[in-house]
Amino acid sequence: MRVDKILASNGYGSRKDVRVFLKKNNCCINGVRCINPAQHIDPTKDTFTVNGISVQLRTSVYIMLHKPAGCVSSTKDPIHKTVMDFLPAPFNAMDLFPIGRLDIDTEGLLIITNDGNLTHSITAPKSNCVKTYYLELERPLTETEIHNFTEKLAQGILLHTGYTCLPAALELTENIHTKNAQAFLIHITEGKYHQIKKMCTAFGVKLTYLKRVSMAGLELDPSLAAGNCRELTSEEITLLYRNAAAHKSKQKLTPDLKQ
Repeated sequence: MRVDKILASNGYGSRKDVRVFLKKNNCCINGVRCINPAQHIDPTKDTFTVNGISVQLRTSVYIMLHKPAGCVSSTKDPIHKTVMDFLPAPFNAMDLFPIGRLDIDTEGLLIITNDGNLTHSITAPKSNCVKTYYLELERPLTETEIHNFTEKLAQGILLHTGYTCLPAALELTENIHTKNAQAFLIHITEGKYHQIKKMCTAFGVKLTYLKRVSMAGLELDPSLAAGNCRELTSEEITLLYRNAAAHKSKQKLTPDLKQ
């Protein structure tokens, strides 16, 4: 593990910031001061302290955020609040980024990390990781419309832009948001801009509420209120890696493939 990455992962600033930090503070490996950001530490036998305080030897951070509506899925924005604004210390001082994006008016599960390998495994175009969203429409659909919409999604619905989406799966579900509204779960393997909204528009219905409830088999913690977050457990991290690897070999989503 590099010293600069360990410091950045523990909230001491960006990789660039910690170079200055090392010169101005007493950072020691096994009691010997270190000012070289590229120096390596062996977590199995070395100790690392900053001004006499022991530092946890970890480089990867994984946060589950229940993203609220009204904020953007980016690290910085000149106008809107970002998802990073909801992270408490020390996470808000780390070099973290979201895995993928949710539209500004979309709520739900967002993973924030500094693990580029996991991010690529989930978001790469050929990853085929399943994302599940809860949605509500402007009006109820008839049984015939539900059947037709389900069929079109399963075949790959054609958007007004001329793009044909990869197959998706739709199912009725219990309402958890707007009273008396008809609710669905939709399972997709893509993440195009406003994709689900455009899918609904292509079928002639208007999307009124959207919330991501799972991604790559990881479900949003029901105890997390909108705007709250927590670290992932080791089991959850393993689940993400396992599912990301498993779906690289799958070419499309069929209606019965739901994580």
